[in-house]
Amino acid sequence: MNDKFILILGAGPNVGQHVAKKFAANGYKVAVSSRSGGSPVSEDYLSVKADFADPTTVASAFKQIRETWGDPSVVVYNAAGAHFGHADDAFSIPLEKFREDLSVNVSSLYAAMQETVNGWKNLPTTLPKVFIFTGNLLNVAGARPALLTLGVGKTAAAHLIEGAVKSYGSHGYRFYYADERNPNGTPVGTSPDAKAHAEAYFQLAEDPEQRPWDYTFVKFKGFTKF
Repeated sequence: MNDKFILILGAGPNVGQHVAKKFAANGYKVAVSSRSGGSPVSEDYLSVKADFADPTTVASAFKQIRETWGDPSVVVYNAAGAHFGHADDAFSIPLEKFREDLSVNVSSLYAAMQETVNGWKNLPTTLPKVFIFTGNLLNVAGARPALLTLGVGKTAAAHLIEGAVKSYGSHGYRFYYADERNPNGTPVGTSPDAKAHAEAYFQLAEDPEQRPWDYTFVKFKGFTKF
């Protein structure tokens, strides 16, 4: 199919929901994937199930979407896993929880990027081909023992995004590590502005040129270099 449509992986009630609404309001079909999933198919909305703690479910989700609508031209990876440790003990998180978070933050992201790039090969050149990862400051903030699994995941994600830009930028494929900041450059933490994310993501999807892949932005102000 030649319709523009967005796939949101990890479609929670905050950022994921507002991104879906923004793109739907601007003519995109919207597919979402989450652990619950399973909402009925409509003409312009599709929900499928995927548990990002199990990276093998990512390919299954893409397969179901592909068989229904074809390949998504815009993909947002909004899933995140975080088990918090003790600030004075970096290795207080049980191994099984560490592995679970790595699956969500790294392995399933890798699987999603692989599926996305393979799918883009089937799309016409007229469609935007954009992959956006919802990140934060942890890829550049240095180690924070209490946030070890999340920090490891965000750092690995930044490497994957940068590697993708270098590998596929010449194909017209665009990749972003999106990182909302406060105006002074500090992290927004647990209070990201969902509408600001939606606006930023839509602008990135519609811009035919690659902007800075490490896309730090301030609410409704756009890209801001810190």
